[in-house]
Amino acid sequence: MEETTGLIMLIFSIFVATGTLLATVNISRNITQPIEKLTQDMKQFSATNKASKRTPLKTNVSEIFQLNEDFKIMEQRVEKTIELTNDYVEKLKEMDRKKIEFSSMVSHELKTPLVPILGYVQMLQKKNFLGELNEKQSDAVNEIHAATIRLQRLVGDILTTQKLDLGKLDFNKEETNVLELLNSVIKEFQPIAEEKKVILEMNFNEDICIFTDKDRISQVFSNLIKNSIDFVPKSRGIITIGAKDCGDFVEFLVRDNGSGMSIENQKDIFKKFYQIDTSTSRKRSGSGLGLAICKGIVEGLGGKIWVESKVNEQTTFYFTIPKKPIDSSAKNELNNKISN
Repeated sequence: MEETTGLIMLIFSIFVATGTLLATVNISRNITQPIEKLTQDMKQFSATNKASKRTPLKTNVSEIFQLNEDFKIMEQRVEKTIELTNDYVEKLKEMDRKKIEFSSMVSHELKTPLVPILGYVQMLQKKNFLGELNEKQSDAVNEIHAATIRLQRLVGDILTTQKLDLGKLDFNKEETNVLELLNSVIKEFQPIAEEKKVILEMNFNEDICIFTDKDRISQVFSNLIKNSIDFVPKSRGIITIGAKDCGDFVEFLVRDNGSGMSIENQKDIFKKFYQIDTSTSRKRSGSGLGLAICKGIVEGLGGKIWVESKVNEQTTFYFTIPKKPIDSSAKNELNNKISN
């Protein structure tokens, strides 16, 4: 009897344990499966940001059901917000495109009448062409000529900036000797430097060739040197241009002993229309586009530009140009080398 009773109790215990285990597994599956499905839905939404059509979540656990309902509400709100944001972004892009097209059209229309204005002014400056002018008339014509040149340069800068923004600035790359390039820059600006009583010197004497657009590089030097001439002290100004062989690229520089600039100004110096002196009585002319154009040209040629300056001591602009043409993937690698 005792053995029979013990056997019955053992069998009963096994049935109870088995039933408990099956019940536990069933309850666990009723909890974990909805949670796993909800997790997958969340991952899918996180990847696509779109509410996809999915099978309804079945669960008897009220907390999981409520969590799923809250997720569906959040999903709909996020999707709607993203759609509105994308609409706003597209509208802003369209507005920006129209603004660029309008600016380009205005700049082109301004450039057209400048040609005859400049031509007639230059004829008036020639004594034997349209007759001799008295001193006051000559001064007035010279002022008109200077203003026309400034306006022509401003229109040219705006057109160049628009082309950079649209990615339509042409680069005509060719084999270029660095020493010959620097000598041509010195030759171009030597008369202006002598007129301003500024020493313009070159610190380079190597035979290096690069494959680039020499005219665009000259344009960068032109903007940087003109900028330096405005900031160096009168009769004591020194501007140095140079280059350094850095393996895969050449590092150019323009250094001056001018007034320098603060750290805050250095952060914004390459922004369009940025002026260090924004007062109404500022003495230095300029559109504020020169350095932005330099940045666009250098980056368009696969390089990088930056500035180092100390207030009341000196300012040095550096820019790098790769020796050989590089693709977009190699460009990132080169920029990493430059940064290091």
